[in-house]
Amino acid sequence: MTIFQNIPITSPWTIAISIILFVSESVTTFDMRILQAKRRGDYPEGDHDLPGWVAWLYWLNWILKATLLILNWRYGLGVIVVLFILKVLPVLEVIGNVLMAPFKPKGPTMN
Repeated sequence: MTIFQNIPITSPWTIAISIILFVSESVTTFDMRILQAKRRGDYPEGDHDLPGWVAWLYWLNWILKATLLILNWRYGLGVIVVLFILKVLPVLEVIGNVLMAPFKPKGPTMN
């Protein structure tokens, strides 16, 4: 008995996990870029941070990647490689910025 299955790529579970992973990875990449900008000092002082629940998405990414690897290891490795390429390019960052736009409050901060 092996832990790795050969669930087809067209399975609803595989497709749903891939979509959720793509969205989650986009948001966490955008959050990572904000943290990097803060460390460099490039992030504007008055801008707001992302909500606290974004930190839970980091753990969700690992769980979803492991699940994809268990369901179909070839497809899972392919998705991880594609996500890495999109993370190096600013594609995931831009998508994360668009997705998190409603959660960033507008207007001046109350410090």
